[in-house]
Amino acid sequence: MTAKVVTYVGAGGKTTSLYARARQERDAGRLMAVVTTTHLRRPERYFVPAPLPRGWRTQWQRDGIIVVGMPAAQGKITWPGDAVYDCLCEEADIVLVEGDGSKRLPLKVMRTHEPVVPANSDRVYCLAGLAALGQTAEAACFHYELLGLDGREIVTEDLFAHIVEAGCLQRLGPWQEKAEVVLNQADDERSRQAGRRILAHLSRPGRLTSYPKEMREKK
Repeated sequence: MTAKVVTYVGAGGKTTSLYARARQERDAGRLMAVVTTTHLRRPERYFVPAPLPRGWRTQWQRDGIIVVGMPAAQGKITWPGDAVYDCLCEEADIVLVEGDGSKRLPLKVMRTHEPVVPANSDRVYCLAGLAALGQTAEAACFHYELLGLDGREIVTEDLFAHIVEAGCLQRLGPWQEKAEVVLNQADDERSRQAGRRILAHLSRPGRLTSYPKEMREKK
């Protein structure tokens, strides 16, 4: 397998970040493939069903990006199968993987079977959305109860850092050493300052990101 594989887990803009990276790398001349190990909303563009149909490489060469998966219920796709995934890893420059779901909330606590990270992943990005700050745990965090949190508790910077550390990083197992934190939704100076303080309290390195509304909606 020759492709670099990057897996995105967590919450707060995984899909937006994944597609933004795909377009950026495509524009730099790299051949990009996107898959999910769980479920991903089927995009309007770039989709190729698994198993791969005749002529799929023509579409890939034309667009520079393909999103491959088995069609699933409610307009979603799922894992394309090991053989298709291996083929993509042989032919792509970079394969981007969405490794869990978050119900579109800004924070997430991993369950025991999550995330699902392909064995050949080179990097794991643990995402969280700064929009969670000031909200209740129940409103902002998927599976907050797995950390024993009171759903009425307000997400402060300290609680945010605890959720990312205990709810994501410490649950990555052997992938923790390959993890980097991405705090998304750093949309103004106040949130950026908060994000920097949060990153300083985490066990893994990280960075801040922000995307305009039109990019968030562009899949």
